[in-house]
Amino acid sequence: MKSTIVKIILSVAIVWGCLLPGFDNMPGSDGGSGIVFAADSLNIEGLSGDPRQYRSQVGQILTKADSLIKKLKANPSAQTIALDLMQTRDNILREIVKIDGAPGDAKWTAQEMRESVQAMLKLLKEQYDKAVGTAG
Repeated sequence: MKSTIVKIILSVAIVWGCLLPGFDNMPGSDGGSGIVFAADSLNIEGLSGDPRQYRSQVGQILTKADSLIKKLKANPSAQTIALDLMQTRDNILREIVKIDGAPGDAKWTAQEMRESVQAMLKLLKEQYDKAVGTAG
């Protein structure tokens, strides 16, 4: 029973990229800090139509991207990739607040703003997918 629970915990930890001190030699680990990253992608499909939930879901995507950015910053040969991800993330952060609280003089509709954020999320996903291999 105990070994089954340990296997489940390890499986969940690997999938979610949790901190696992003492597991430095596991596949997917960075070999030193104990952080395990799953080789997965950002899921930008099927986001909520509700502006608040949408912002929350985008926030979760950006948090995942931030984790990869942190790892990339530690790799001198991945600085350009990290900067690209950071720039796209910052652009999304500037636009996402406008979806449910557009300024009075905004020239874009809420739908156009959402489409703009969605296009930036697509770019972030492409950059993320390319960067995952570099972060290892």
